[in-house]
Amino acid sequence: MKKRVVALTMAGLMAMSLAACGGSSGSSTATTAAPAAPAETKAQAETTAAATEAAAAPAGDAIVLKWSEVNGDEYGATVGAKAFAEKIKEVSNGQITIDLYENGTLGDEKTSMQGIQMGTLDIFRGNASSLPNYGAPTIGLTGLPYLFKDMDQFEAMAESDLGKELLESVDKDDCGYVALGWLTEGPRSMFITEDTYKKLGSPESVTLDMMKGLKIRVPETDLMVNTMKALGSSATPIAYSELYTSLQSGVVDGAENGVTSYLSNSFNEVAPYFITDAHTFGCGVILMNKDKWNSLTDEQKGWMQEASAAASKACYEYNQKQEQAAFDSFAEKGATKLEVADIDKWQEAVQSVYATYDADDQEMIKKLGSGSY
Repeated sequence: MKKRVVALTMAGLMAMSLAACGGSSGSSTATTAAPAAPAETKAQAETTAAATEAAAAPAGDAIVLKWSEVNGDEYGATVGAKAFAEKIKEVSNGQITIDLYENGTLGDEKTSMQGIQMGTLDIFRGNASSLPNYGAPTIGLTGLPYLFKDMDQFEAMAESDLGKELLESVDKDDCGYVALGWLTEGPRSMFITEDTYKKLGSPESVTLDMMKGLKIRVPETDLMVNTMKALGSSATPIAYSELYTSLQSGVVDGAENGVTSYLSNSFNEVAPYFITDAHTFGCGVILMNKDKWNSLTDEQKGWMQEASAAASKACYEYNQKQEQAAFDSFAEKGATKLEVADIDKWQEAVQSVYATYDADDQEMIKKLGSGSY
């Protein structure tokens, strides 16, 4: 009897032992606890898990921005726009892309400026001197005649805190735009037709009195109209797309623009005399629809700023090289460069334009012209 009790007791203990070893998985491997992972291995595991989760997360919605440019491939602002498109695709990993429309296929400057405000267009390279006509007066001061002595001075201003302040003023003016960056295009000068040149007596150099009464095409901005009037010319605002035929037919005696644009648009064919008066600088500004900008995340805005910096650099460097190359090609292009004999008189004549600005603007004009940024 005693032996039977002992046997039963031992059987019960063995059954309890087997039940405890089985666990919930029914696997014998669970009987040995895994050793704790070293701290470094855990950190690596967490990093790997986070990377896997990020890779698996859905990408942001694709954004395609429509950019209009009135000029073609061989123009500095177009080069800048392409650099922007390349950079934004890179830094956003393809989330933001640019559809660039060249040669005014989406309309002239006025149509594009209005399109940005209305939201039918996303980005346009506008001229700073045009912006006062669309509700952003302060940045337009950079287009005043003979304010900058050369392209390097303008670029130094654009890269300074003052340049940033002027860009930010566009947003503060709340006119439907934000200004993302500068596209320095270089000095703008006059060019005239063969008939006009002969009418002036085929001069070797040009004087201020020769400008009197000439019909000069200018952009549709008050600043450029007033500048031509101050120089004694008859300012004629017509669409840029109509300029070639207007010069060819004699509707206008001449026009004004940078030398690279002059050649890239073949204006030398119908206006072969280029007067190097450098009355203003091409203060290009990358403008974006404000509502579209505000719809972006902070990260996306940061990408856009990176792309704008790349565009500004590409445009400036291109125009630095192309300006001299353009003048060097004048002989083969059938163009003639005419110097200004009395530039001091031209500078004095436009002081009437400066006199129209108030005290606050005069303070900004002083800063811009100082050369110290």
